[in-house]
Amino acid sequence: MRYVEITPGQVTLREGPPAALQPGDARVRVLACGVCGTDLEALRGMVLPRGVDYPLRPGHEIAGVVTEAGPALDGTGTTPPDTPAVGTPAAGEMVVLHPLAPCGTCEACRRGEEQLCSDVRALGFHTPGGLAEEVVWPAARMVPVRGLPPAQAALLADAVATAFHALTYAEVPAGGVLCVLGAGGLGGQVIRLARVLHPDVTVVAVVRSQATADRVAQLGGVAIRGLEGALRGVRDAVGRPDAVIDFTGDETAAGVGLRLLRPGGRLVLGSVVDKPIDLGISVTGITSREIAVRGAYVSTMDELRAVTELACAGRLDLGDAVSHVLPLERAPEALEIVEAHPPGLQRLVITPGRQA
Repeated sequence: MRYVEITPGQVTLREGPPAALQPGDARVRVLACGVCGTDLEALRGMVLPRGVDYPLRPGHEIAGVVTEAGPALDGTGTTPPDTPAVGTPAAGEMVVLHPLAPCGTCEACRRGEEQLCSDVRALGFHTPGGLAEEVVWPAARMVPVRGLPPAQAALLADAVATAFHALTYAEVPAGGVLCVLGAGGLGGQVIRLARVLHPDVTVVAVVRSQATADRVAQLGGVAIRGLEGALRGVRDAVGRPDAVIDFTGDETAAGVGLRLLRPGGRLVLGSVVDKPIDLGISVTGITSREIAVRGAYVSTMDELRAVTELACAGRLDLGDAVSHVLPLERAPEALEIVEAHPPGLQRLVITPGRQA
């Protein structure tokens, strides 16, 4: 089996034996895997989650076909022979994989906040990920998907579900104004989802390039070019937003978002970037306007199921959400493209099938 390995500053294509199938797991032949900004952070040498060390085998935005299912645990720690796990997708079925496997028993899990699990396993970090020809993951963390091209289906696992999670936290009121900072891989999905779920909301996006501005306009949003000057541009175009969602990863963007908001507004930060942010605003500037600031991390299984249902029903169109598709052997080039962030880049997807 071929897979991608990352150490700080280096991407290597390797070959090795497939992972063992444990009780409750399913084996998936990877059809498509998105390359995320978190993969780029890993290449740069990020602070890794607890219990994780380099080298990494990345890839957490996966669509693939189930090829084999392991036996189920019966709840007592024993494994009935040849008993498939409850809810296991059938062999041959296409699925998307939720990138987190929570413990199910900690306080956060009991509260229903599985994304905050204290003992969570992250695909592509604690467990070998999907920039590979196959992956093994808990069957209970897979959602069947039908009628979508694999490259589009893969986006549901992270780019779309995480955008859904952030949009939920934004709590945009009916008829309100939502501002999205950065309209690439995740920010673009926030706009798509907002147009579907909240058609009465005005959406404005602060973008870098004219290509992205044109795409925002096609999605029904208002585009403002550049963080510098965004304060006046957004206010002149739509007034003060009720909520701002930031997926830029730029250290100055949160400060821009805070200054954009109306009193009582909400700032949602969604990037996973290991660098400090420059708020450019006093504490009084936040407290006296009662601004709420919240992080949004990944998603829940219910949210992944919700966006999968939207896409499979044809309500959420992901037809132009993938801008680049490359084979597995070009993974080093793929990371270079994501690093360069050329105009119009949305999601870059790797297809691991061997090239003729």
